[in-house]
Parts: sequence; structure tokens; C-alpha cells
Amino acid sequence: MPRTYDTLYRQWLMLSRIPRFPRRITTPELKAVLSSEGYDIHVRTIQRDLEKLSIAFPLSCDIDGRRNLWCWQESARIQDLPNMDIVTALAFGMAESYLHNILPQTTLDLLNPYFERANEVLATCNQSRLHSWPDKVAVISRGPELLKPSIDPLIQQTIYEGLLKDRQVHATYTPRNKDCVDYIINPLGIVNRQNVIYLVCTLWNYHDVKQLALHRFQKSELLENEIMRPESFNLQEYIEKDQQFAYPHSDAPIQLQALFEPRAVIHLYETPLTEDQILTPEEDGRVLLQATILDTQELRWWLSSFGSRVEVVEPIGLRAYFIQETKSLMKRYQLN
Repeated sequence: MPRTYDTLYRQWLMLSRIPRFPRRITTPELKAVLSSEGYDIHVRTIQRDLEKLSIAFPLSCDIDGRRNLWCWQESARIQDLPNMDIVTALAFGMAESYLHNILPQTTLDLLNPYFERANEVLATCNQSRLHSWPDKVAVISRGPELLKPSIDPLIQQTIYEGLLKDRQVHATYTPRNKDCVDYIINPLGIVNRQNVIYLVCTLWNYHDVKQLALHRFQKSELLENEIMRPESFNLQEYIEKDQQFAYPHSDAPIQLQALFEPRAVIHLYETPLTEDQILTPEEDGRVLLQATILDTQELRWWLSSFGSRVEVVEPIGLRAYFIQETKSLMKRYQLN
């Protein structure tokens, strides 16, 4: 390998392994990286290279005793080799707003240079058809979209850090229609649901899983204690299999039977309610829906949204619920 190329590649390798502030790397650690790539270089040579590179690149060196700790400056622009292409920039640009409420601030701080670089790339690519892609794509939810509640950023940061580091959080929380209470919280997960961010957690040494809305926290303090995690807890199963964010009324699934007006059921031919769904036209023109599903509050809200265009047939308990709801509505509107 020619000497010039060899030196250039070695220095590029060092630059690519130096982290961004606040993370840092020592000169011996860089030597170990180079050794793993086949470069047997003395620490002093590495130090000289870094000192020269710091003239051309925004590198910082802190001295801790006899150790030199190297990092890219926090404000340093992303140095891409190869350069960030417009497709990658587009992905970063579209992900930025979504990730803002999902990731802890410390992680977002590390990603910010990539977001900024992506915006620069998109700003210089006006001729590309992909440049206008974000203006042509949208994700919406059904029903009116409620405004986001206000969340204290410091409280959010503390809770996210506890989740990231598996550490307990001491917090003051205001439950709905109750006074403030102090909790020792074991963070297990974060769920963003219709513009409300929920902390999935347990309290103290209890095993029952709770959902706490982040905007109801008044204070938070990160503790040194490790969290007490319920055995076999899995956030995805908690959401998808157990349907805990649909607010189940029972643990066992029901055999739902409901009669729909023809126009009200069209979308179920295209987007089935369940994998075992059966749609059967009836003699009176309505369509019978049969499906195995959990009886949840979400299901009841969904059925209620059809008004008089649906009649719940079975199970009997669910039918009785809608009969009572109908009677209550008639009384509310003074129709009885």
C-alpha cells in the first residue's frame, strides 16, 4: 500500500471512530481500533496525527491526568463519506418530527447534526422530485385530532433517562380528578397515542402495570436504584396481544355478531376487523359480521360510531350494554 494512501486511510479511520461530545475516546483506545485494522502505530504518532487533524477539523481534546480524551465538538457538522444522498436526507427529515416525542433528549442531541445535515441536503436539491415528497405525503388518524398537552421538558427528559438507563424515578403525579401523589416509578416503556404520551410502568414493588400520562407529572427525580421489572413483561405484547391501550373489559375474547347496514360495512370487505372475520348478507339487506375479538372500550367506541346503522346481536352482555346506552341517549334527548 503506498505510504500516502496508507496515512490518509489511517487518519480517516481515526476520524470516523472519534465520537461527538459528550462522549470521548482516549488515544490508547484509538490505538486499539487501528491495531484491529492492521495498523501497528505508536501512541505518540496517533497523538501527533490528532493534533494536526484538529487544525482542519472541529476536534477537541480534554486532558484527564495522563489521558487525552478526544471528541468531535458538539456543534461540528456531519462529515459524510460518502456524502448524504437525498433519499437518506429525506428519511431523516421525515423522521425528525416523529422521533421528537419518542426518543430521550440526550439521543435527539446526538441525532440533531444528522437532521441539520439532512435539511441542508434537501435545501440544495430543489431540482430533485424527491425534494417535494414531504409535501405530498401525510399520515392522519380517524376522528378529530386533539391538540397536544403541554409537557415539562425537564420532567420528560428525566423520565426518558430513567427508561433508557433502567433506573427508578421519584415523581409527583396528578391522577385524573384526584390530588397530587408521590410515586416511586419503574419505567417500562413509552407509548404515543393520539398526541398523548404515556409512561408504561409499575409503582414501588408492585407488579401491576400502569399507564401515566406525561403531561400530568408535576416533578421528577432520577434515582440510583435499578427498576423492578415484572417477569416476562414485553411492551409490544402488552399493546398488541393484551390490548391494554384499547382498555379491555375482559381477558377472554368474545364471539362478536353484529348486523350492519350495507353501506356501513363496505370498508370491512377491504380492511377486515380480524383475521377470522366472516361477512354474510342477510335477507333483510343487512350484513352479519362475525369475528373473534377482545371486548374493549375501543371496540365499543367503534361500534357506537355507526349509530343506528349497526345492531349488536351477540354476545348478550354486549348487546345489553348497547340497549342500555340507547335508553340513556333517549332519556338525555328527552325522547321517552
